[in-house]
Amino acid sequence: MKKLMSLLLSSALLLTLLPACGSTGTTPPDTSEPTEQEEGVTKTARQYPDREEITMWFWGPAPEYQEHIQDVLCGWYNESQDQYELTIEFRNTVDVDMPRALAAHNAPDIVYASGPSYTAVYANEGLVLDLNDYAEQYGWKDRVLGVMYDACTLDGHLYSVPGGMVIGGILYNKATFEEKGWEPPTTIDEMVAIMDEAKAEGMYPLAAGNKGWKPCNDHFSSMIINHLGSPRLFYDALTGNTSFNTPEMVQAVQTSADWFQAGYLAGNDYVNLDSQEAIQTLKDGRSAMAMVPTLYIQFAAQSFLGEEADQVGFVPMPTVGMDEDVYDVSMNCNFAINADTKYADECAKILDYMLTAEFGGKMTEGWPGYWAIPVKDMANYDASSMTGLSKLTMDILQQAIDSIDAGYFCLHPSSFFPSATVTAFEDIDTVWQGVMTAEQFCQTVDAELQNDIANGLVCPLTEPAY
Repeated sequence: MKKLMSLLLSSALLLTLLPACGSTGTTPPDTSEPTEQEEGVTKTARQYPDREEITMWFWGPAPEYQEHIQDVLCGWYNESQDQYELTIEFRNTVDVDMPRALAAHNAPDIVYASGPSYTAVYANEGLVLDLNDYAEQYGWKDRVLGVMYDACTLDGHLYSVPGGMVIGGILYNKATFEEKGWEPPTTIDEMVAIMDEAKAEGMYPLAAGNKGWKPCNDHFSSMIINHLGSPRLFYDALTGNTSFNTPEMVQAVQTSADWFQAGYLAGNDYVNLDSQEAIQTLKDGRSAMAMVPTLYIQFAAQSFLGEEADQVGFVPMPTVGMDEDVYDVSMNCNFAINADTKYADECAKILDYMLTAEFGGKMTEGWPGYWAIPVKDMANYDASSMTGLSKLTMDILQQAIDSIDAGYFCLHPSSFFPSATVTAFEDIDTVWQGVMTAEQFCQTVDAELQNDIANGLVCPLTEPAY
């Protein structure tokens, strides 16, 4: 219970930051069906009131995305049988509400989490089910990419399944690149040359910002540390092979500060741009590139409208000292089963569908950038009918999935750091702003990490191939 109380406090702090990274959408869907909305909660009225209800909570995305997941997921399940009805409740404060509801034993049947560190706390408190039997029944371990599957385990037991996989790289506006005569960068030197030219012309070198959502610091710092430092730095620190305070880590953190101080991260406007606004600068030709996870494609979908979506291009982030493409990966969410549910088998059936290429493909068609399901079958999904940013999302996933499966990945803090460690890491902007030195920062993060390691709070990690 002590760990759950700590998570409740962390979640309460998170509540003050939730208006967040751009337009996540707090307006109820425009639908003729009656809805309930109270204090950021939206739930579409039930369609089958005579059936037993299976409940699920989710965060509060834009209205069109809410409608799409209900159509794809609830539509599939509710039409597949006539005994149960799956309903989804959208909550802007889901990360705060979920641990409270679990502690009070009134949580939904399917438990949403914003990363494995949340679920690990629930598992230690006995609040979510051990999914090993279901994993064996459905063959999840063979289907899911190892780096994502392992992160959802604890002491050899699976307690959740991953939602979408988020892949880091470089988004760019093809029209801007054509106008400037630029080619997508394949080396860090080429990338820096474009950023310097953009800066000289009064553009933002990179579309970036953390207005209203400090965890955005993770996105940019992770890319710089992993690709300009070493893609093994975080893995070695998390597994205790090294500390977080090695000279290599200190130098990588300092490099991130050098980039910030050079004005590469949107210059003085870094604190004035949220994610939607940052991506809008890419659309308007006011920034050269966006060094971001694919999660940002959902923001691009709000800026690059209609045929403009074809203007968005993607290349992997170059990695110093490596010829192979290496991908910064994270998990946007994961799903567990409430230990109190009466419908465990049905919940597992729903989770199994969410781990299929069919679900990932259908979700990506209407919600690009978020549902890159980390199952190996996605490599063979027929996306020929997709267009625009949905096709781009699928192209990125299919380009990267074999490399990630072969071990060419690096770890993103938001998914793989324990909660106290990631909270300390998000203060990396204190180094950027000259408040702390890189060495002082690394010492602070290392102190939190060593405590988290001692308490067994680091999720199991797949070792990279390099």
